[in-house]
Amino acid sequence: MEEYKSFVVTIQVLPKSEDSGSVVHWTLEYDKLHDEIAHLETLLQFIQDISKDINVRLSQVR
Repeated sequence: MEEYKSFVVTIQVLPKSEDSGSVVHWTLEYDKLHDEIAHLETLLQFIQDISKDINVRLSQVR
């Protein structure tokens, strides 16, 4: 986080209309301090793992 002026994560979960389950949209908005800082593609696996964990937990709630 020291490499960014700002960093905002928005997670939107919408129920599927035709089936059970939901669709999750992740939005990452950030402002890098300088151009040499890597893009956030390195976080994609982390986000995928979190999404899978959320899915497991929500499936257990039923």
